[in-house]
Amino acid sequence: MNIEIYNREGRVERVGEPTAVTVGVFDGVHRGHQRLLSLMDGSKLVVTLTAHPSFVLGRRESEYWLDDPQEHLKLLFEAGAKYVAVLPFTREVAQMTAGEMVQWMYDELEMRSLLVGYDSRFGSKQRDDFYSLPMLALEMGFTLQRGAPFTIGGEPISSSRIRQTLLDGRVEDTATLLGRNYSLSGEVMHGRGVGHTMGFPTANIDIAHTRKMLPREGVYAVRIGDCKGMANLGDAPTFGVDKPMLEVHLIDYKGDLYGETVTVEFLHRIRDIQRFGSAGELQTQLNKDIEEARRW
Repeated sequence: MNIEIYNREGRVERVGEPTAVTVGVFDGVHRGHQRLLSLMDGSKLVVTLTAHPSFVLGRRESEYWLDDPQEHLKLLFEAGAKYVAVLPFTREVAQMTAGEMVQWMYDELEMRSLLVGYDSRFGSKQRDDFYSLPMLALEMGFTLQRGAPFTIGGEPISSSRIRQTLLDGRVEDTATLLGRNYSLSGEVMHGRGVGHTMGFPTANIDIAHTRKMLPREGVYAVRIGDCKGMANLGDAPTFGVDKPMLEVHLIDYKGDLYGETVTVEFLHRIRDIQRFGSAGELQTQLNKDIEEARRW
């Protein structure tokens, strides 16, 4: 299979030592994923898929993520992985049985221990031998372990649960489940200049090509580095703008960010986007939003 293997320094050709392996999409590398990796002993190797199986197999119409590719690798290493094997998930891979997957990992990744998530499956359902894994483990000489669900509020943490918090705009709950603030990154572009003329200069973040899921439209308390700010995520109906934008006003910031790539962390949803009767009404509301954002 066409895989790429990485360690913390970069890409490597082979692993070169016995490994403890776990397999999955690991979208967002949330606290459940982090807990799973903490259960592994030895040289931890994560096989991560490049696509959501439900999307490749036609059970989902769109594919959106909780992280981007570089962020994904960084988060997996921070969670304790020594190696990450990036596996392009295709229909051909989906047709492999669990036994074929295990044999490949044993031969190519030097797997000597396999940890399976509580809700994880791999191998074709049409040719499924997933439940033969204990026998395969005995025959091939690797250990097999299944993780338990990691719950918060009585429910297991899952990527779908996190996506729902974003759809609702509950970014504090998103942060609790991820173990960090949700963020979007992009280059600061020149905008319309309207905010500057009103006394609220904004950094206009290019999010047109992000693969990450956008939180619910609205006005948010945010942070870029150590600077607090407020952000408008969505359109700007007062000025007739109807395409999604991310505009950030950094409180008391005097610098110039044009051309820089920045990461915007979402802390709290302040309110819905509204249409105001005049620029003056909008300015009054923005002053209130700034005071709310300062508290986060």
